[in-house]
Amino acid sequence: MNPRRGLAVLAVAVVAACSSPRAEATVEVGGEVFAVELADSANEQKEGLAGREEIPADTGMLFQFGERAEHQMWMAGMQVPIDVAWIDDDRVIGVATLDPCTEPDQTTCPRWAPPAPATALLEVPAGALSGVDVGDEVTRGAP
Repeated sequence: MNPRRGLAVLAVAVVAACSSPRAEATVEVGGEVFAVELADSANEQKEGLAGREEIPADTGMLFQFGERAEHQMWMAGMQVPIDVAWIDDDRVIGVATLDPCTEPDQTTCPRWAPPAPATALLEVPAGALSGVDVGDEVTRGAP
């Protein structure tokens, strides 16, 4: 193979890998299984899915908090609507569909808190949690 062609193929592969969500775990809730990225650090949780122009079906992000608390979230920087499920003790404690914040001053975007202290939050494409109810079990697994 021509060295330049090999380098071009490698560059395309690197760009594709960087722009594609990476499944780090699975989450099953309400009979649906999602391949999720994990947001464990404060920086990952602050960034979340912001800036993405689409969230592929059956994918999302799982925020795993180090402590049970009323972890607020907001839609600053989001491009698409999402469904969220607040989770505690591997059960759904709240579900909502949230629209992106279109305020010019993103610091004025509304914030949402769970209905009770939570240990995790699941973000998936809007409509994906339409069959999920409070009390549904949440199962986490390998990708």
